[in-house]
Amino acid sequence: MQQTQFRVAGAVLALIAVFTLDLSQSSALHKLWLPMILAIGIYLMTFSVMAVAASCGTLAAIHLDLNSASWVESQAYPLAYPLVVGVSALIAGRIGLQRFRQRIADTHEERWANRRNQDDSIDDSIDHSIDHSTNDPDHSDHSEQSDHLNNKP
Repeated sequence: MQQTQFRVAGAVLALIAVFTLDLSQSSALHKLWLPMILAIGIYLMTFSVMAVAASCGTLAAIHLDLNSASWVESQAYPLAYPLVVGVSALIAGRIGLQRFRQRIADTHEERWANRRNQDDSIDDSIDHSIDHSTNDPDHSDHSEQSDHLNNKP
């Protein structure tokens, strides 16, 4: 299957899950399977684990209700929802850290080349100012003194 077909299949799965999901129902279909189908659909649409982790964590945080009258919502979900939020945050944090480290590694040589170019341009401007000052007879003593000061061990 091509990537476009995966994206269309993901959109169809996500739409089916969204339009059939009823959070007031306490069946396993509405509390577990349809949200899982929604997450799979989102993954197929975006091919991004980060998007799935962020959406699962957000949904779990939104639905966390510690004061609910239902035993399932007040006893089981206080354990499950924070666990989903924590796992989602760990996944998103790890992916973000990996992307950051990869970005740093990818731009390492470019940043060092820019620093070397800046150092070379600074050295050229210093050399250029020293060359102009040696042509001036009034400043020749100062430039020789500064040259001796720069060459100290």
